[in-house]
Amino acid sequence: MSMKEAFDTFFEEMDRSTIEALGHRPSIPYLEGYVLKDLILLDTLDSHGYAEWRPELQKESVSFDDVEEKLGFSIHPQIKEFCSTYWFRDLEGVIETAEGKIYFSLDQILPSFDLKEIMFDGFNHCGAHYLKDHKYFLIGTFCNVCGIDDYLVHVNNDTCEVNAVHVGDKKSIKLADSIEELLLKMKGKWS
Repeated sequence: MSMKEAFDTFFEEMDRSTIEALGHRPSIPYLEGYVLKDLILLDTLDSHGYAEWRPELQKESVSFDDVEEKLGFSIHPQIKEFCSTYWFRDLEGVIETAEGKIYFSLDQILPSFDLKEIMFDGFNHCGAHYLKDHKYFLIGTFCNVCGIDDYLVHVNNDTCEVNAVHVGDKKSIKLADSIEELLLKMKGKWS
């Protein structure tokens, strides 16, 4: 399966669960001048200040060669594909694990963002992972495990395994073997 197919599967799930729960597609609070307009359908703005958003397929290919040179290592192909396939707002979801339901959000990638900066910053969050044996890419800054909501979502650059990571307690919980698998396992937050 390709990254695009995995995204498409999740977007269908996200839409389905949000429509079933709320009667409309995913929306976010929008206030002119405070929230970037990227991907927001302004004609759906309601009286409560919420507007629907839609993902958008990226049209231009991106080379991360200069980022890899700056970092000093090769970036896993799936991490590159994740950052350069679709533009999207925060992707909120839930998956079932041995620990129970884990709720998390994958950070947005918007057309007004610099993809190379996102990639560089994702690998350079000092102290964002307690393990120093591999390079880790920060893909999500919110994750709730058993009521504890200060986990982060990291991708191992060598294996592409995705984990919920609690830096303070030095604990990792495997979410998926890859980013594609994570997108396929994720249910919309209303599921």
